[in-house]
Amino acid sequence: MYAVFDLLNGARMTAQYAESSLKHGVEAVHITLNNYRGINPVPDLRHSLKELAAYRKHLGSLAELTHVVETYDDFARAKADGKLAVVLGYQNVPGVERDLGLMELFHGLGVRVVQIAHNIRNLYGDGCAEPANAGLSSLGREMVSVLDELGIVIDLSHVGDQSALDVLDLSRKPVSITHANCYTLCKNARNKSDAVLDRLKANGGVLGITYLPPLVLLPGERKAEVADVVAHIDYAVKRIGAEHVGLGSDFITDQPAERYQEFMRKPEVYGTWPWLYPINDLQQQQDMLASLSDTGLTEAQIRGIAQDNFMRLFRAVLA
Repeated sequence: MYAVFDLLNGARMTAQYAESSLKHGVEAVHITLNNYRGINPVPDLRHSLKELAAYRKHLGSLAELTHVVETYDDFARAKADGKLAVVLGYQNVPGVERDLGLMELFHGLGVRVVQIAHNIRNLYGDGCAEPANAGLSSLGREMVSVLDELGIVIDLSHVGDQSALDVLDLSRKPVSITHANCYTLCKNARNKSDAVLDRLKANGGVLGITYLPPLVLLPGERKAEVADVVAHIDYAVKRIGAEHVGLGSDFITDQPAERYQEFMRKPEVYGTWPWLYPINDLQQQQDMLASLSDTGLTEAQIRGIAQDNFMRLFRAVLA
């Protein structure tokens, strides 16, 4: 069984799910704070703090099973105690607006991943749904420096191409794409171009391959299958090297359907409900990893994709 660091897991974090994760080799997950009690892709400061407080309280009720990651050593502490390491993050900048100094508060409260923009334009840059593809603003460029200085992992999963390229040019730390696939194989605006993948390699970053169906195959095509996920992994490995590839499942196990109705308004990006995941549970994830040897990957490379590559990135950033 492969040890897994899932760089974006949206499942309902219950005691049962934490136990199942550990049983199936998942040692660490990154969760999205602004999606905890309901999806809010553009959180203001009050919402950001309320959801952070609520999720930390929730994890406190699961303290026998979970451990919040604030330093790199927390991964090892969680493993030694038989607990699931949980990384707290936001899929958009958490409502600090122009007062970037407030990011230090979020860092102090345990936030270790922040995405520059979520689909649409914000104060910092363009998301992937903006036709202008204008890249980072001057404030966004300052934000990159702030996140680097604090030791917060920058996420580029939902940003536009130019925003991603700008961040990769500016950041002094390895950058993460926690949950996206290869645009060449699936021309969804959420997926990443070869130019972004190449720059990610030069930056030392890691791409988390996701199982979200419209990012595996374009909406309207046949049902996505495990082989299609493997094709994205294989393409990324051949393009940028196995050491720059990981997993970001985007699982939504036990979440209610109404959480995702806002996304369903953009079927060209998100497809239609219900999403039928090609890899739908934690055992199927292990089965997929075991099958990667058929693509020519070594055991060490598969372990890297499952966990080690993102661990290396977090070691570099959290230091």
